[in-house]
Amino acid sequence: MDDAEIVATIAAGELDGLAAALDQYAVSLFEYCHSLAPEAAVDAVHDTFIVAWCKVADLRDPGRLYSWLETVAGNECFRRTLTDGEPPQDQAQPTQMPPGLPGRVISECADETPAGRALRVWVTNRAGPYDRDGFPAASPGRRRYLTGRGRLAMAAAAVAVLAVAGAASAALVSTGGPRHNTASGTAPDTGAGVTGAPATSGASLPTTPASPIASTPAGRVPRARSSSPASAASAAPRDAMGTGRAQASPPTVMMATVPPPAVPPPPPPPPAQGVLAENPPQLVFVLGGGGGNGGTLAKAFQLTAENGPVNGYTIVVPPNLPGTLIVSPASGSLPAGGTVRITVAAVSTVAFTADLTIYPGDIVVQVTVKVKDRGKGNEDG
Repeated sequence: MDDAEIVATIAAGELDGLAAALDQYAVSLFEYCHSLAPEAAVDAVHDTFIVAWCKVADLRDPGRLYSWLETVAGNECFRRTLTDGEPPQDQAQPTQMPPGLPGRVISECADETPAGRALRVWVTNRAGPYDRDGFPAASPGRRRYLTGRGRLAMAAAAVAVLAVAGAASAALVSTGGPRHNTASGTAPDTGAGVTGAPATSGASLPTTPASPIASTPAGRVPRARSSSPASAASAAPRDAMGTGRAQASPPTVMMATVPPPAVPPPPPPPPAQGVLAENPPQLVFVLGGGGGNGGTLAKAFQLTAENGPVNGYTIVVPPNLPGTLIVSPASGSLPAGGTVRITVAAVSTVAFTADLTIYPGDIVVQVTVKVKDRGKGNEDG
């Protein structure tokens, strides 16, 4: 697949184009990034192909694909070196491209969850801007990196000075600022005078003179008048009986009839669980060998919910394979009659066969991976 075909396939939203770009250019881009910034090479290559999946369709001249990728990768190296700084000395940096990097890129580009889409948007926007031809503008960090690397040490010293000044300011604020001079006659926040004596609570409030209370002769206790409601209520019946008046009957209270609460109808039964159908039941990958990393390719099959919804499906990849199979999405739900496109990416240097098992239903999709020699020509997968 040449550069123009790669760009057109990616623009059509097919992961085969991205897999071809990774297969042809990932190793050389890693070597280029490693020569610029060894500590940022892996992340720079990863982000470069994420940006390619989202932005390379805007490239007006597809023949400049590698130059476009190299510019994006260089921008990522210089940006990461200037913003992230040097890595810890005990952190080993890979000298060759990790074999799982292409599969990781394909998996993240195939992820259509909100988190997957947000990751791609964030990486792509951070890598801009682009000119009218769709070519990324050179990062301003390149010039600063090449002509002013020594200024980083000066910037670090300035940051250290500001940190010391900030710490001193924080200490001054935490102590409440400079203390007041006690010669002013009042200590701060205590209300004390020059002598420092504590202020008495309420001493500064105005006072009201007390009214005199009449004295009671010794030995005499004043009698209190009874005015309780109970005594008044007990006196009323006696007066009524003494006069011969008829007692008033209590008022009649109308009782309201409260209907019983309405019982809601039972909920309808859930719809019957549907079954899954796959198409096609077999995938065949023919990967290009060589380069020490094997090939990378992506294919897809379709799942359909028949005779009702499928409230949860899961696709299981067998463990301990000699290569790598990445399935996306590996789980989900389908409404009745709904379909979903399942993308399978293969990364391997050896041939193998594996069965993807789909639950519910124990459906099997057979995956056959073949590896060819690059010198023997191309084969159709």
